[in-house]
Amino acid sequence: MSRLDRWVAGVLATGVALILLGILVVALNTRIPVAHIYVDAAGARALEAAGVAVHRAADWPGAFRANPRNTAAAFLPSAELYFGGDRRVQLPRRDVLLWVYRG
Repeated sequence: MSRLDRWVAGVLATGVALILLGILVVALNTRIPVAHIYVDAAGARALEAAGVAVHRAADWPGAFRANPRNTAAAFLPSAELYFGGDRRVQLPRRDVLLWVYRG
């Protein structure tokens, strides 16, 4: 490879890396609208400790229903839920039983 070939390959590789980094930054800062979620007992305790209203799910024994407005990206190990106002609660994803997205 000549010097020009290495320079062009370096510029192209840098461009691809910057595009992928941009996609990651956008994905981390995107909030996904949620209609409601079902959580287990541990998740319900964490939500109640944060001052969020949690209701028993009548159609699902052992599950509790909460109504966040948004959630963070789905590929993170913990669920970051955004409720009305400035309330934000972080739960382990294993505590969330079911997501119902607005669409």
